[in-house]
Formats: sequence, C-alpha cells, structure tokens
Amino acid sequence: MTRLVVPAYFHPAVRRDDWAELARNPARIRLVVLNPASGTGPLLDDVFLGPLERLGEAGIEVAGYVDTGYGSRPAAEVVAEAGRYADWYGVDGVMFDRVSASFDDLGHYASLARAVRAIGVRTLAFNHGAHPAEAYAEHADLLGTFEGPFTSYVDAGIPRWVRRWPAERFAHLVHSVPPGYFAEVQRLASRRNAANVFVTDQGGPNPWHCLPASLVS
Repeated sequence: MTRLVVPAYFHPAVRRDDWAELARNPARIRLVVLNPASGTGPLLDDVFLGPLERLGEAGIEVAGYVDTGYGSRPAAEVVAEAGRYADWYGVDGVMFDRVSASFDDLGHYASLARAVRAIGVRTLAFNHGAHPAEAYAEHADLLGTFEGPFTSYVDAGIPRWVRRWPAERFAHLVHSVPPGYFAEVQRLASRRNAANVFVTDQGGPNPWHCLPASLVS
C-alpha cells in the first residue's frame, strides 16, 4: 500500500478544508511538506500554527520546504532556513528541494545533511525529481525520485540500485493525472519500488496548490 507525501503548497486561509482533511488522514500520510512562501519567508505566518498543531496531534510528520538551488545556494542560508522552521513552526523535519542528482555534488549535500541534523532535524528528505547517484540515499531518510506530469510518468524507469533499498525510502510526485488513472499511478509507483506517492489532477505552474478531489472526497 502506498502512502502520501503531500506537497502542501497552499495557505490555510485559502484552503482551510484541505488542511483539516490532512489531519483526518494520519494512516495514509507519510509526510506533509510545509511551504509558507517558497520557504519560510521573512516572517512567521501564524495562520499556519493551528493547522500544524492539529497535524502534530494526529501524529503526522511535517517537513519544512528549503530550496537548495541544485547546490548553488550557500550552505549557511540553507541551514539557517532549516532552523527557522524549528524556531517558528516547531517542525523537526526538512525537505531539501531542487537537489542535485550528480555524484559531483554529493559532498555538498552530505555536509548539509550533517549540519541540519546537528541542529535537531529528525526527518530529512531530498527532492531530486529524478533518480540521483545511489550514494545520496545514505544521507536522507526519503528521496523524491520523480516529480512531473502523468505523461512522463507512464514510461519512466528506475535504475537497478533502487531495488537495493526499501520502498519506504522513495517518493514520487505526479501531477496532471487524468480522472480514472490515479490507481494506475499508485500501481506503477509500487512496481517501481516507491512506497510514497502523491497524485493530483491539477497542473499549471503550481500543481500542488490544493488537494485532489480523490483525497478530499
């Protein structure tokens, strides 16, 4: 059975019911990714605090979104932003986004992983959006190895090394999925050794701007 890694890139003031629905589904959810303003933004947004408290009461893990710019963002900025999630929102998980897949950048991300764990990060996800060099799996608890539209996902493959790791270590984010094909995406994820998946019919610049009807129905 697949579980959900939810890119919750929607504001509680706009999608209050969606946040409430997340709290009602702890058994289905592996991780919720918090993203107030393409990161923490410059100031705490206290509208998130109530919904986050309810997720915590339900036992749902939350990770704060931190853009790493495929290795171009200074390490000090990345670590500082990870710390703000803990200070402002009480979140002890982090998802690094736009993570390089190249072996050449492995040392940089290994150093970032050590630094954020040293400040108390318990759950660390790397979102590559594609399969990286295998050694990245040694430094994160969860790897996002696909992010894209259904049309690309249908024929996507996996490298051999993926099957050497538990399926719980991998997540796929699939958008623009036609009605009636959600179950097929979940079957494909299972066959590709990914126990975590998020499927939505939404598309456009931010397909993660709300929960799909299949989750809230």
